Amino acid sequence: MSFQRSCVVVIGTILSALVGIATQGYAYPGSYGPGIVIPTPLPPPIVFSAPPQLVVVPGTSVYVAPDIEGDILFSQGVWWRLYDGRWYQSRSYGGPWRYIVRERVPPIIFGFHPGFRYSYRGYHRLHPGEVERNWRGWEHGHDGERHRY
Repeated sequence: MSFQRSCVVVIGTILSALVGIATQGYAYPGSYGPGIVIPTPLPPPIVFSAPPQLVVVPGTSVYVAPDIEGDILFSQGVWWRLYDGRWYQSRSYGGPWRYIVRERVPPIIFGFHPGFRYSYRGYHRLHPGEVERNWRGWEHGHDGERHRY
């Protein structure tokens, strides 16, 4: 193999690795099989002046944030965000968000449509810290505080 051809192979390998690193933050690796990554742009950040207040969706263990400009909800210890027809998930309401393919979004989450938060504007508010601390007990029938509302 010639020196020039070796350089092209090395440069191509480096560029492939860099592209792989750059796109990992934008997609859920392995979603469509081993090694296949579909680049998906992340949603823009939401600036919070205070933690978003949550409302429990009646008959579910899903909590929505009705008063912010963005479709965000909390369920089973995970934050979910609907943006541009795609679902993202995070361990915090402020992100970082990662794209989740449709097949991996729980059915109860997937049933929410853009603008769902407007349906819950008049409901009692809960602090996100309270929900994050208590969701397991509430989900298993120890509703205490939540059901008082």
